Amino acid sequence: MRSTLLSIGFLLTAVSASAQSSDFPVGARSAGMGHATVALTDLWAVHHNQAALAGLQQAGAAVYYENRFLLPDLNLQAATIAIPASKFGTFGISFARFGNTLYNQSRYGLAYGKQLFPFLSVGLQLNYLNTHLAEGYGDRHSFVAEIGLLSQITPKLRAGFHAYNLTRTVLEDGTDERVPMNFRLGLQYDFSKKVLMAVEVEKDLVLDPNVKIGIEYLPVEQFAIRLGMGTLPLHMDIGFGLRLKHFHFDIAGAIHPILGFSPKASLAYMFNVKKKG
Repeated sequence: MRSTLLSIGFLLTAVSASAQSSDFPVGARSAGMGHATVALTDLWAVHHNQAALAGLQQAGAAVYYENRFLLPDLNLQAATIAIPASKFGTFGISFARFGNTLYNQSRYGLAYGKQLFPFLSVGLQLNYLNTHLAEGYGDRHSFVAEIGLLSQITPKLRAGFHAYNLTRTVLEDGTDERVPMNFRLGLQYDFSKKVLMAVEVEKDLVLDPNVKIGIEYLPVEQFAIRLGMGTLPLHMDIGFGLRLKHFHFDIAGAIHPILGFSPKASLAYMFNVKKKG
């Protein structure tokens, strides 16, 4: 029975995560836009592009929860804290965990983002990964690095680039089992203060490109409506966001044509710490 559950878990993980492995796509704002957010600035930049941390004006903390296809064994939890430090840049820490007691992956990250020039920011992150598999496999530990770039091409157009696991870290000594490596390149265009659109291409080293597109519309300053989609696997996304004085609450849902619905939610608290300089 345990072997059957484990096999099902591996199958669904591969289909739902597109073999992104420990490069977890998190944040309900990002999820509502199809995760086409490599150029997006918010607290979850700790996960989707550390270079965008340089644009944060307030410190904050956030938590995220996702239940893939409404299956209790396919849960993703994440948390992050980001702290702007004046002219020294922005620091962030993050955590994410996916899976159940039979199979799970955990990631702990330390991030840094800084604006080098008015048109260019850079970000780095070092992750500690733990992969646990029952049935005698045990735990595997590894370190993975990430790098991100964010360019403000025009006042309304920006481009983002992110690379995960450039060193192709080996998951287990003595084998060729490696942590997946992927690259993301995307554009974000702000039509106005109310509407932005993002397009992104993600390429895993061994998979076909994943094309993602997302739109965010703010009918009022405190409320957002989001739509998104991705091609690998094909899915449609919708999301909503509420902005209060200190709290940011976001929900999203993804619909897979075969496996069904995946609800997602995140809550962020923004501190009254303004970035200076």
